[in-house]
Amino acid sequence: MRWGKCLRPSAHRVSMIRTGPAGYPEGSRSPADAVRLVRKAGLDALELQFVRNVQYDPGKAEEARLEALRSDVVLSAHAPYYINMSSSSVATRDKSEEWVLKALQGAKDFGAWIVVVHAASYGELGPETATHNVISSLRRIRKVAEDRSLNAIIGLETMGKKGSWGTVPEILAVMDEVEGVCPVLDFAHLQARGPELDPERLNGTLSLLRGVPRLHCHLSGIEYGEAGEKRHLRLGQGLDHQMVLSSLLKDGRQATVICESTAPMEDAVLIRRYLDGSM
Repeated sequence: MRWGKCLRPSAHRVSMIRTGPAGYPEGSRSPADAVRLVRKAGLDALELQFVRNVQYDPGKAEEARLEALRSDVVLSAHAPYYINMSSSSVATRDKSEEWVLKALQGAKDFGAWIVVVHAASYGELGPETATHNVISSLRRIRKVAEDRSLNAIIGLETMGKKGSWGTVPEILAVMDEVEGVCPVLDFAHLQARGPELDPERLNGTLSLLRGVPRLHCHLSGIEYGEAGEKRHLRLGQGLDHQMVLSSLLKDGRQATVICESTAPMEDAVLIRRYLDGSM
């Protein structure tokens, strides 16, 4: 496995786990101000949301990068939702690669260490072909990224809908073939896709990723049905978040937990309190 580059930020807390919200906190006046609000709340991570488009002011991105360094807040970024590296349309695949490269450029400008990607849907092609197509796309993306000095990790997210590419084994298969790719464990998605999470399954999943030196994770509540994920909910709804956090603490690795609940700042603070033993 080509996992060496997955170790980027260092964690400073006893728990070795950072946490923060997905998206700017309410009331943020600028990206740099968002970083300050995150730190003021006692948090130390923030995931930039490029999920609709990759648009930003380069000057404000630099201000946020410097503020994050000063405040010790680790930044990550989420690429647009429109990506499908296994589409039957060549134009869609080409556009998907362009979206990832734009997000990688945004990560460079903001100083984000990882770009989270929803890689593909199965469509009519099936899981094996989808994995092959994801590998091919990521190889092309990595080549262009290297030429442009875009060095952020590409994080492949575990997906919650059963028609979406992104199981742990599928992501591991890509990591065997492509440099600079790491898993992003979305625990709500793992719960939704099934089987439901319990300590044994959690520990087994973490053991599969034992060679990954630093974990990047998403956590929220979740509503799900036979087809998998329906929607994200508040922390504690549809998933025992304390069980998840206890497993991460027991695992002992450095990690970042980004809260993707419907109240990301408020629930990220609850995560921080649990990790620090104050709940």
